Amino acid sequence: MKVRSKRLLGMFLSAAVITGLVVGCGSANPETGTEVSPETSPEVSSEIKTEAIESTGEKISLLLTYSEEKKVLYQCIEDFTKETGIEVEIQYMPLEDSRKQISVMVASGSLPDVMDIDNTDTQTYTEMGILADLTERVEAEIETGQYYEGVLESQKVDGKYYGLPFTANNLCLYYNKDLLEQAGAEVPTTWEELLDACEKLKAAGVTGFGVAGSQTTDTSFQMWPFIWGAGADEKTIDSEQMVEMLNLYRTMVDNEYMSTEVINYVSGDNANQFTAGKTAMIIDGPWRMNAVKADAGFEWGVAQVPAGPAGEGTVLGGHNFAVVENENTDVSWKFVKYMNSPEVMGKYSEAENYIPSRKDVCENLEYYKTEPISVFVEAMNTAKPMPKKNYNSVSDALIKMWQKVVLGESEPEAAAKEAAETVAALE
Repeated sequence: MKVRSKRLLGMFLSAAVITGLVVGCGSANPETGTEVSPETSPEVSSEIKTEAIESTGEKISLLLTYSEEKKVLYQCIEDFTKETGIEVEIQYMPLEDSRKQISVMVASGSLPDVMDIDNTDTQTYTEMGILADLTERVEAEIETGQYYEGVLESQKVDGKYYGLPFTANNLCLYYNKDLLEQAGAEVPTTWEELLDACEKLKAAGVTGFGVAGSQTTDTSFQMWPFIWGAGADEKTIDSEQMVEMLNLYRTMVDNEYMSTEVINYVSGDNANQFTAGKTAMIIDGPWRMNAVKADAGFEWGVAQVPAGPAGEGTVLGGHNFAVVENENTDVSWKFVKYMNSPEVMGKYSEAENYIPSRKDVCENLEYYKTEPISVFVEAMNTAKPMPKKNYNSVSDALIKMWQKVVLGESEPEAAAKEAAETVAALE
């Protein structure tokens, strides 16, 4: 007998309407790869064959921020039930809505057993006292040496594990090969080369570069490779290095390499400019590849984010499966461990263009050895997790700083000083 139950958005939306807390969700959170899109997935190279077994009578509830459009993901969850007899009740909710509703669920005692959370939210929920410490289980039962270092770091708070990776991703440079060739420009590998390419593209009548720039975490996600490339971080906002990063964007705007219209763009809007041939280069993640393949009428490629004075690197995005501290922890752990098995991780990652959190999965699947996805795999070696403490507030301060400079409302030094004071007040 196959036992399967899905409790979808209705229950939580009803509660949300009553409390008036749910708002419309735009492009979700592509800074961490959580964007939901109807893109066509590539063929899955491996199948997991399971035989249904009798129900054990055990069940868990799972808060999932990915809709049923992610068919392979949902199939993997069904396979877990077939293999174990443990029923999974899926409670779907977009990421931004879930961030609001988790506090409501804490107050009402209705938290699910397992939550799909953004890796930047790990510390917040840990400090709320709702997550189970998984350290002993992870260290005893998981091959941690097979994971990318940054991915595991994003699961930790004060050295302890409060989750295991679900999806991983990073950012690279998408470029229009046709436009660069026509302008006589090379694919940039440094900031200087990026400005040089933009100058040549401008002479050819093309906008060189574009980013997400609206007041969403899309924007801060795309800023981190440049913040770190300058040699700055969240602790050195009021620094010469941060000012140098802001001056890079200011130069782009002043020289018309980048339009100020980007302050209205989430990453999907920015990508649309790219596929329409209106912007020659953008920063985006691996989840964007299927849309670019489908919509771009030109030759395109993917390269590493151009290196700043402090070197090359990118930002790590992704989600964790966090286990809520309750009487169902043992059963919840079985699910999290199953979703982290190499076969299962490989199946749902390849289907959705995520990067497997385990290095051995990337090494064993041919898909991840082919371009352009292989460029993102290579970037995992330098991808760094974002700061977890007070992340959303830090993100807001950085975005406001960036927007003021791009719009010419503030000089870089003044904008950086103001942002640094805002972040310092959070401590």
